Amino acid sequence: MKTLARHFYSLLFYLLVPAVLVRVWLRGRKLPAYRKRIGERFGHWPKMPEGMLWVHTVSVGETIAARPLIERWLERHPDIPVLVTTMTPTGSDTVRAQFDDRVYHAYLPWDLPHVQKRLVRTLKPRALVIMETELWPNLVHHCNKAKVPVMLANGRLSIKSMRGYRKLRWLTQPMLNSLTGIAAQYAPDAERFHELGVEQGRLEVTGSIKFDLPLTSELHSRIEQYRRQLHGRPVWVAASTHTGEDEQVLEVHKAVRTQLPDALLILVPRHPDRFDTVADLLDQHRWRYSRRSRIQKPRKTDAVFLADTLGELMLFYGAAQAAFIGNTLNGGGGHNPIEPAALARPVLMGPSYFNFQSIVDAMAKDHSAVIVEDTQELSKRLIGLLKSQDLRDTFGQRAYLFFQQQQGALKRLENWIEKQLELDADSQGISNSKAIRPINS
Repeated sequence: MKTLARHFYSLLFYLLVPAVLVRVWLRGRKLPAYRKRIGERFGHWPKMPEGMLWVHTVSVGETIAARPLIERWLERHPDIPVLVTTMTPTGSDTVRAQFDDRVYHAYLPWDLPHVQKRLVRTLKPRALVIMETELWPNLVHHCNKAKVPVMLANGRLSIKSMRGYRKLRWLTQPMLNSLTGIAAQYAPDAERFHELGVEQGRLEVTGSIKFDLPLTSELHSRIEQYRRQLHGRPVWVAASTHTGEDEQVLEVHKAVRTQLPDALLILVPRHPDRFDTVADLLDQHRWRYSRRSRIQKPRKTDAVFLADTLGELMLFYGAAQAAFIGNTLNGGGGHNPIEPAALARPVLMGPSYFNFQSIVDAMAKDHSAVIVEDTQELSKRLIGLLKSQDLRDTFGQRAYLFFQQQQGALKRLENWIEKQLELDADSQGISNSKAIRPINS
């Protein structure tokens, strides 16, 4: 039954390949990089050494989160090269920007069984570490068949995702049971994996390594320099916005400017293929704005600064006095609230944050994040924060304290991965150590 389920999934994937290729080609109209390196999607990679640590990071956020882990691995295990795979061109660009030629890199192939089988046999990886939730049945199956340890690291599982996995239990349960182990972010994530049939002995709670992001003196220097260029204006950032959300954010900004006429919004769309679309929206509604890709800083007359570049979100969080996290007003499940907290900025989010449920629930309980129900409440909260230094300091320091208290996951995860590899080498299975529970909800 298990084999039949995976074969059915594989057949369906083969049938969908033409549609997937068309989708990639269409996305390439706005992001030409999607039309390049198509061969890698079918496992035709440049020659690479055997025995690498293979880390799959999906896209930008996971790659940034995995950077300290990869850096530590390169330092502690210089004899074991690292391969980093992603699914998106922006993820690929991030790998190159962060590691240059210190790691091997390619797109993860689509989950076709013959492709994954050939790739695993050719690479003979030391282990595969998958960041967060990017699990592919054929990849996991062929790694398992070749006795390659597969670890889900920094794993998170929302209630919504758990329900989706349950509906496809015939496919997902054998895949989950093939994993060497799961390092879940928090206790609720581990409990959801257990509800899906993962044994307690293969679960470890290590916290989120996104709390261990490096904050360099260079970053702080850039932030201070940039803030001086804004001439003391009230500034807020709307980060990682999605389709349908930009209009709501602009309505909020209109309300903010009725109270603070010189207020500036730094608008950061989540996906690069939407940069021009958002610019068209700003033109349509006659906003005075500039684009980061064209000038370094906003003009004094600008009401909006469109951040249409990659890799600068921390700079804009630091330059702002309050941060709104996108994909939370549109039912999309939210994005990472940790980065503004690390810079002691007040964190505001809409009602939809299931992608970071455990973290946001804990932040809300600790009064280190402000959860709003709608744009009207968001406008009110923003106006209060932008008008009051004391209020900004209070919420910013609460967010920063929460950030500090959650650090240490990187070391726990690093030790866990090394332990899994040692146990695998000794043919002893998985860890039975007691789970660390940094956050309970």
